[in-house]
Amino acid sequence: MEDTATREAVPVQATPASGDQPRGRLTRLGEWPFRVLLTVALGVGLVGATRVWWTALGMWKDEAAIANNLRRSFLQLAGHLTYDQVAPVGWLWLQKAMIEVVGPGDRVLRFLPFVGTLTVLCLGTLIARRAIGRFGAVAVALLLSFSPVLLVYAGETKQYAWEAGVALALIVLAAWAHDAIRWAGWPALRARPWLALAWIAATGVAVFVSFSAILVMFAVTAALVGLHALRRAWPDALFQAALSAPAALTAVFLVWWRHRFSFYPNQTDYFRGGTAPEGAGVREYLDWFPYMWSKFIEAPMSWRHGALVLALMVVGLVSLWLRSRLWAAMLLMVFLAAVGGGAVRGFPVVSRPAIYLIAPTVVLVVAAVDGLARASVALYRRGRAHPWQRIPAIAAALAAVAAAVGIGLVAGPSAGTARAEIAQPLGKEALRDALREVSDRVQPGDVVLVYYFGNAVTTWYKPYLNLGPDVHNVRLCQPDSPKSKQDELYAKLSGAKRVFYVEGMLNATTRRDNFAESLRALDAMGTIVEQHDRTNTRIGPHSWALVELTQVPPSPLPAGPDDPCLEMYQ
Repeated sequence: MEDTATREAVPVQATPASGDQPRGRLTRLGEWPFRVLLTVALGVGLVGATRVWWTALGMWKDEAAIANNLRRSFLQLAGHLTYDQVAPVGWLWLQKAMIEVVGPGDRVLRFLPFVGTLTVLCLGTLIARRAIGRFGAVAVALLLSFSPVLLVYAGETKQYAWEAGVALALIVLAAWAHDAIRWAGWPALRARPWLALAWIAATGVAVFVSFSAILVMFAVTAALVGLHALRRAWPDALFQAALSAPAALTAVFLVWWRHRFSFYPNQTDYFRGGTAPEGAGVREYLDWFPYMWSKFIEAPMSWRHGALVLALMVVGLVSLWLRSRLWAAMLLMVFLAAVGGGAVRGFPVVSRPAIYLIAPTVVLVVAAVDGLARASVALYRRGRAHPWQRIPAIAAALAAVAAAVGIGLVAGPSAGTARAEIAQPLGKEALRDALREVSDRVQPGDVVLVYYFGNAVTTWYKPYLNLGPDVHNVRLCQPDSPKSKQDELYAKLSGAKRVFYVEGMLNATTRRDNFAESLRALDAMGTIVEQHDRTNTRIGPHSWALVELTQVPPSPLPAGPDDPCLEMYQ
C-alpha cells in the first residue's frame, strides 16, 4: 500500500516540473527558456526595488517618527513609542543596530525594508516553483516584480515589506518542517535535536521581528498539525504543536505587552475596511467581508475586479489541493488567519499591513491558470478515442485561457503604476529637500518656521542641516486657540531680520491653500523676497519662502477669518 506521508511529501521535495527525473534532450532544451524568462522576471523586480531604495527620497512624517524613536535606547524601544508609532520590537532593534554600526543615512534606514521586498520576490517565486511549476514561477515573479506596493515599501522606513519577507520565510520553513520534523521517539530526538530546535528558534525570532509573522506562524502550524491529523499521525501532530508552543506563547506576550501602551487615536479603524465594525454581529460580518475584500484588492494588491480575483484564488486552491495538500493547506490557513485577525479587530486585512498577503494571492491566481491547463491536457489524453470526449478538454483549455486573460485584466493597471514608480519613484513628502535648500541660505539671526505637520521630519533632519537655533513649528491660527500662541510667535520673531517659512506634506484636515495663506500672514509683517511653491511634485510637496521682516507684530493685527495669521504649535 502506498504510504500517505510519502505521497504528500513528493510535491514539496520535487515535482516533475522541478526536473529531478531523467530528462531527454528536448526536456533539457526546455530548461533554457525557463531560466532566461525567470532571470528576466526576477531581474526586473531586483532592478525596480533597487531603483526605489537607492533613490533615497526624503522621509515623510511616519518614517521620520520611526527614525526619531531609534535615537532612544534599546530598552526604551521595547516600551511606548513617541508619535504613537507601532512596530515590532525586534525590527526596531535591528534598525537601531544598523544606524549605530553604519550610520543614520536614508538608505541605511531603508535597507531592511529593501531586503524584505527582495525576500518576497525570491521566496514567492520559490513557492510558486515548488507548488506550481517552472512557468508558474515565471508568472509569479513577473506579477510580484510589478507590484507597486512592494516597490514603494522597498524605499520606506516602515516595517511592512520586512514583515512580508519574514512571513514568507515562515511558509517556506513550514514546507521543510512538514517532512523534516516527525516524531520518531526520544532516542531519535536526542540524536538529532537541531531539527526541533531550528523550528523553535526560527518561529520565535519571526514573531519577535514581525507582527505579520504572528498570524502566519499560527496559520502554518494549524496547517501542519491538520495534515498530520488527516493521515492519523497523531504523534507527529502533537510534536509539531508542541514545537510551535514557545513561539505562540512569545506572540501572546508580545501582543499583551504592546496593548499596555497607547495607540494612535482610532488606530483600529485607521485602515478603512481592514477590521470588522466594533460589536459586529452576523449581518455586519457578512457586509464587512465584501467591503474588506474590495479594499484589499485596491490596496495592497493594486488590482481590480475583486470577485474575479476571488474566483481565481478558489480555483487555484483546488488545483493545489489536488497536486499538493501541503501548499494548499498553508496558503488557505494564511488567509483564514488574516481574515480572522481582521474580524476580531486585531490586525487589518487591507493596505500596507497586509503586504504579506500579496505573494500568497499571486501564487493562488497563477495556480488557477496552471491547474486549468493541466486539467485540459489530462482530459484530452483521456478522450483521444472519441472526438466528443474531447469537449471537456476543450472547455478546460478555454477556461485556462480565460483565467490568463483575467489575470491580465485584474493586474494590468498595476503594471503601469509600477513602471512609473521604477522610472521616477513617487515620494509622499520632500520636506527634507526644502530644508536642505533653506539650510544653504540661513544666516545668523534668521528664524525658520516649519508647518507643524513636518515636526517629525524636521526633528530628524535638523541635526544634519545648518538651520540655526531658531527652528519652530507653526500653523494657521485656529478659532479655538488662545491668543497667547500668536503672541509667542511674535516674541520669537522680534529682533529677527529674516524668516524662512517651510512646508511639506499637509495634514488631511488642513486647507489645501495653506502655503498661500501662510505667506499672506507673513507678508503682513514684511516683504516676500523669494518664494518656491512646490505643493504638487513627483518627489513630494516641499515649498518654502523667504520673508524680510519689517513690522512684528503686524499692524493692524489680524481681526478676522479674512486676515490669516500664524501661531506657535505646542
